[in-house]
Amino acid sequence: MAPDIAIIGAGPCGLTFARLLELNNINYIIFERDASSTPTPQHQGGTLDLHPKTGQLALKRAGLFEEYSKIARWNAGTGVVMDPAGKTYVNFDKGAEGPEIDRVQLRRLLLDSVPEEKIRWDHAVKAVEKVESGAGWVIRFADGSTAAGFKLIVGADGAWSKIRPLITPAKPVYSRKMYIEGRIPQGNPRYAAVNAVTGAGTMMAMGAGKQLAVQQVADGSYRVYLGLQVPEDFPRNIIDISSTESAKNTFLSSSEFFADWAPDLKEIIANTEGPLRSWAMHRMLVESMGWTRVRGLALIGDAAHVSTPFVGEGVNWAMYDALVLADRIVEQYKRTGDGVADEDDQLERAVAQYEEEMFPRAKDFIERCMASEELCFSEDAAQRLADILHDPSQTILGKA
Repeated sequence: MAPDIAIIGAGPCGLTFARLLELNNINYIIFERDASSTPTPQHQGGTLDLHPKTGQLALKRAGLFEEYSKIARWNAGTGVVMDPAGKTYVNFDKGAEGPEIDRVQLRRLLLDSVPEEKIRWDHAVKAVEKVESGAGWVIRFADGSTAAGFKLIVGADGAWSKIRPLITPAKPVYSRKMYIEGRIPQGNPRYAAVNAVTGAGTMMAMGAGKQLAVQQVADGSYRVYLGLQVPEDFPRNIIDISSTESAKNTFLSSSEFFADWAPDLKEIIANTEGPLRSWAMHRMLVESMGWTRVRGLALIGDAAHVSTPFVGEGVNWAMYDALVLADRIVEQYKRTGDGVADEDDQLERAVAQYEEEMFPRAKDFIERCMASEELCFSEDAAQRLADILHDPSQTILGKA
């Protein structure tokens, strides 16, 4: 008999795991808080670069690489690094090592690869509790409904996972880094100038503890990101970003922000369109990567090891988690004898093997993200990043 597995979260991580289970005829169900598969403007996200040994590998094993290759923008791995004065330090091209795909496109690719009936939309998890008899867990949803009887519940529900507190008291901590996000669509007065500098890839201006990043997405428009070191309540209690024009005026007029930056860079900010969205950067502590097994539960992706995005590997390691856990489960279900009493024991052995591999990898990932954080928000960030990009022996970036 196949195990009954509940997957909490229908993001790239949870859907990759589901697809791999589907290919191996292992029974599962996905519970997702979104009302439907239609993305809202707040949840579409930006663009992702999938790496050959992690994200791309997971798609190959999932039988989706050919379709992915048709969607991926293989010319979008280009970039330029500048300082606040507008001086260019380096142009780079990741080539096949990092083609871009919009998050919404990747999610659609994965959604189309699993049966519709395997996803329960509008099922936000309120709590997960131990069944009174002590055997198994019950999932309680925000609408009052429940689900139980699963041999394994896999938390693929991101940084604020409802499964993690049942396994470890560790919580993500705020890094004091935040992005304010806007857009430069086609037809915007600054579009041609941004396109001339950025093309299909990314422009990063950094230094003096701040960043201005511009990145093209699939529809040809650009996402604009203002990187700041600010308190977590910044977008509510310090600058009200719900007023786009007022917020931009403050960013452009204050020396605390971008008043002293080059005119061409300030023009990008001046022409950025809203609504603006804040993106606070959280990460798990390195020392939190290790816990005692809790029977019937597992964590993958950001639920296990969320970190800041400064090495560009978050979704890659999340999809790789899904691949490793699926592989261990399949291996255990192909075994006979060897002292394994039943399916529950096989699942427990599979999760334990996955965690043993994941913990050191997650520690290394978080450590490199923290090192990259410090670099990207340093006074001479452009020069330091250029030095790394020119030195193949550096290991902070591009390890996945």
